[in-house]
Amino acid sequence: MSHTPRRILRTREAAAYLGLSPSTLEKRRLRGEGPRFIRLGGRAIGYRIEDLDGWLDQLVEPRADPVSRRKQPTR
Repeated sequence: MSHTPRRILRTREAAAYLGLSPSTLEKRRLRGEGPRFIRLGGRAIGYRIEDLDGWLDQLVEPRADPVSRRKQPTR
């Protein structure tokens, strides 16, 4: 049984993957609002792709109900 090694993205790569700037990703990490991360040693931070994908999945907004979005008549 072969094992596929996991790819760990550093902050710059992870930010590009998410469509964010590296500083935005760092700020979200520091506030506890970003994706799960791994401390690689010292100040080095890494992200697993599956954690980035899971975090993105949590951000998906439900579809808005077109009926509820219509303007209600004013009286």
